[in-house]
Amino acid sequence: MMANTRGSITDRHAMYKEMQRAIPGLDAMYRLVHALIASHSNEAPHVLVVGAGGGREIEEFRNSNAIGGITAIDRSARNLETARAAVGVSAASQDVSFIVGTVDDLPDGETFDIVTSLLVMHHLPDDGAKLTYLRGLRNRLAYGGRLIHADVCFDENEDLDELTPAFRAHADIFGVSADAVRLELDAIPNLPVVCGERTRVLFSEVGLTDPQEVFRTLWYRCWISTGGQT
Repeated sequence: MMANTRGSITDRHAMYKEMQRAIPGLDAMYRLVHALIASHSNEAPHVLVVGAGGGREIEEFRNSNAIGGITAIDRSARNLETARAAVGVSAASQDVSFIVGTVDDLPDGETFDIVTSLLVMHHLPDDGAKLTYLRGLRNRLAYGGRLIHADVCFDENEDLDELTPAFRAHADIFGVSADAVRLELDAIPNLPVVCGERTRVLFSEVGLTDPQEVFRTLWYRCWISTGGQT
């Protein structure tokens, strides 16, 4: 049973990596996030990784001398085991703590220099859930802290149809598995995606500064913001 469990975790980690490879340049987004953390004014910032279950952030950050410590949180214990497996690929050079839950489960008053939310919020409906989620992230930012946020984002519903041929061509050129292609194209139309302007409104409503877009590829975007408003 233990061997099967470990094999399942390994398979899940491999699929997360294949899904990342499916989107042109998405691996560069994780490197950019690493650089954004390293450029923070705090010499060794403490980072909160929200929705850490895929382990992709942990794998990118694990040997960074620019990070003082990582708290990785995910509501799924199963997904968090995948993140643990990513750390286990090689010895981590900085402290990584794993917590099953949400930001509300962190100790009262605990804040972080950097909070990352990469490809999480697009799973939440825009019925107040996105707003509540962002408010929770905002409340975990230390003074002068930075939020790095990435989501699937369309400005027009037709964007997905127009971009899909390039996605398929990229997958074909670079040998992305048919399973990863199918998973991506089946999942994206069913996500409660909001446009860039709606994202800005949500940030403003919770007291985050107007987000600066720093990365875009196909239907993925990444922004940075701070808790600069009261």
